[in-house]
Amino acid sequence: MLNQIIKPITKELKVFDSKYKDSLSSDVKLLILISDYILKNPGKKIRPILLLLVSKMIGDINNKTYSSCILIELLHTATLIHDDVVDDAHFRRGKFSVSSLWKNKIAVLVGDYLLSKGLSLGLKDNDINILKYTSKAVENISEGEIYQMQKSRDLDLNEDEYFEIIKRKTGSLFGCCFQLAAVSNNLTDKNELQKLYDIGEKIGIIFQIKDDILDYNKSNLTGKLMGNDLKESKINLPLLHTLKKASIFENQQILKILNKKKILDNEILFICKLVYKNNGIEFSKNKIDILVNEVINDLQIFSDSKYKRSLIDLINYIKIRTK
Repeated sequence: MLNQIIKPITKELKVFDSKYKDSLSSDVKLLILISDYILKNPGKKIRPILLLLVSKMIGDINNKTYSSCILIELLHTATLIHDDVVDDAHFRRGKFSVSSLWKNKIAVLVGDYLLSKGLSLGLKDNDINILKYTSKAVENISEGEIYQMQKSRDLDLNEDEYFEIIKRKTGSLFGCCFQLAAVSNNLTDKNELQKLYDIGEKIGIIFQIKDDILDYNKSNLTGKLMGNDLKESKINLPLLHTLKKASIFENQQILKILNKKKILDNEILFICKLVYKNNGIEFSKNKIDILVNEVINDLQIFSDSKYKRSLIDLINYIKIRTK
């Protein structure tokens, strides 16, 4: 499905791939080795695809657009590497994480290196808005992660707080994609920029809720239930709904498990069964449906084009993806 979505920007995506590879060049052998490893496991490139489609939908693609795509992908990759260190994650996209292969100290430095590479790239275009919006996104991501850690320790989270966390943690970088597409097309109207950011943010929220749902699937790598959030005592949307609907006794059992330093696989399975029993997955899917409809309605302000159609297809792909 993704191959069909990117058809209108196939040529531009190849240009991005080439420029992105060039951006990772270094004369340090260890950095070359790790960069090659990162390039061999690139992920789906959802954010650059999104940025290119939005750019084409509202105008065109130029050097500033490509720089923005590279910057976004560098920032995203850096945050993933840092996340794996924080979460002590051994795998990323079915492969060993950078931190598991080269240890935490090197992984943190590589993440920092990618962040600095991205910011240097933003300076080359001599557009303060590119740095302004990306710096704000990084700030939001960091605040969202720390806020989530705080709430995980307290095991006290309501729905408003959950959405505030994922707006910052995931929505901000998607919103930034829309902003940078606008900046590369020389759009400066604050109201238009805010509208674009809000659309991107909603797509990021959809992406994160889908991630929450996938946390209750089995891992392709191990065959076991993922439960990554549960292992870190993070309360995601399906579990949040479950805590509202389950009995007092079940709630006590869930919170007792989440308070443990090490959560066992059978305890993850127990919580997952309660999530399904209390329709936590269905509730989350319904939230996604509402947001998808809102985004499609928001996009009505733009003229019909193959790029807009592909953008809508991308949103639906995010909704139904299986990993």
